[in-house]
Amino acid sequence: MIKTGNISLIIVDDQEIVREGLKLTLQCEPGFNIIGEAANGNELIKLLENVCPDVILLDDRMPNENGIDICKRLMRRYPDIRIIILTAYAEQEDSIVRAVMAGAKGFLIKNVRIAELKRSIKAVVRGETILDSQVAKHLIEKVKEVPRKDSSTPQLTEQQLNIARLVAKGLTNKEIAANLFLSENTIKFHIQNIMRKMNVHNRVALATQLLSDTED
Repeated sequence: MIKTGNISLIIVDDQEIVREGLKLTLQCEPGFNIIGEAANGNELIKLLENVCPDVILLDDRMPNENGIDICKRLMRRYPDIRIIILTAYAEQEDSIVRAVMAGAKGFLIKNVRIAELKRSIKAVVRGETILDSQVAKHLIEKVKEVPRKDSSTPQLTEQQLNIARLVAKGLTNKEIAANLFLSENTIKFHIQNIMRKMNVHNRVALATQLLSDTED
């Protein structure tokens, strides 16, 4: 179902200055409505007893409970909730994998541009899974050109690997098609085959699976 009206948000961060910064930024943007904020997981759970946000922006590092653990806890209670993990660090491969497994719909760096933050929030509301371009770049730099021969994952063809690497960089099907001089339908077909081979169901999981299968 297509979302109409303002997108409601809850901001969760132990630092008040970060919460206020995000709140001021998004309140000034049309189409967004901040309906609550919390400094930790317990405050968030209590808040959710009275409000139902479209998206939760959740800090990954807080004193008593990290964002990924909070995400897991929320998924057990609210399986349909959409969560974007916010982090100060791009070089967190393990955290990205754990965030996806915990049910997060996005993983963004805190210095993300406003335009990208808005696009990301709208994307997860549409049901997409998003990955910060800085994080994607760091991930793709760790992906080897050829998978290990002893990998238990079915080996991708050279063309499939090229497409998978472009997916991990955050490119759309149209952009990948333009890069490889192929049609969008062909790219869509290849991505479906790649995901089936890798046994993943979204683009972030594809990037993290490639990473885990090429680490020594």
